[in-house]
Amino acid sequence: MKHKYAYGLLENAWAFVESAVNYARQDRQEQWKFAVLHLTTALELLLKARLALEDPKQLAARSTPITERQFEQGDFRTVGIEDCIERLARMCRFCLNQRERAVIETLRGLRNRVVHYINPSNSNELKAAVGAGLNLFIEINNAEFRDEEPFGAKTTSQVVVELHKCDDFVKERLASLSNQLRSSPRPRTHHTDECSHCLQDATVIDGDDVRCLFCGHGEAIQEFAEGISVDRSVETCPECGRQSVAKHQWKDCEPTYECFCCGHFRGPELKCCAWNGTALAEIPRLHPVGR
Repeated sequence: MKHKYAYGLLENAWAFVESAVNYARQDRQEQWKFAVLHLTTALELLLKARLALEDPKQLAARSTPITERQFEQGDFRTVGIEDCIERLARMCRFCLNQRERAVIETLRGLRNRVVHYINPSNSNELKAAVGAGLNLFIEINNAEFRDEEPFGAKTTSQVVVELHKCDDFVKERLASLSNQLRSSPRPRTHHTDECSHCLQDATVIDGDDVRCLFCGHGEAIQEFAEGISVDRSVETCPECGRQSVAKHQWKDCEPTYECFCCGHFRGPELKCCAWNGTALAEIPRLHPVGR
């Protein structure tokens, strides 16, 4: 029974968050209030799903015993979001930090205004709240239900990619990942500066894989090296020991063999350029250590 109710709630949470994402992507003044409504509901259902994993009976607002028939028919009053968070903290040490609680409180306040026909006039406030709420949903889902993809729902990566043009979401997500990005080993070269899925610079080296923390997309280091190698050949790097040395060659020039992870190379040194607003300008080949 435990998993039955938990994953039913999880499936509904994802249905509401997908709806919130659809409203957010339209970026129309009159639609943001629906994004707030559906996102607040999605977060509440996600927290209740986590509580149901511990004990479905804790979903009841009161201590009165609830029969399975009542559960099946939804014939009982469920716990509120504040009590849900408190019960989670008591039962399984699931705790929200001050910033995460503030996100939920902001969304709840906006939701109450919307349902009472008080349309918030500050669209920037709505966008910021939705961006923060969507990121919180993804953070909780990844932490508590990482290996669970509800039937019929989009994957976390798909949802994140759909939101890559939502500036407030991008800002919030990058801010929440900043400590992890600083503490994780990252490729020294510029080959991974723009994730092919979400276009963000958030790739880290995760064992034998490279993975974007922003959207979750990842692939084997060797596979990535094959993709950037002119003939798909890959060598073992003598410096870092990874299968990460790709071959680069321009026409009949001498080829360069470079490790995209640590930057070791032989042959002519590659030149890297980036757009500085007016023209292409040469930039250092390697990122600084610990960027």
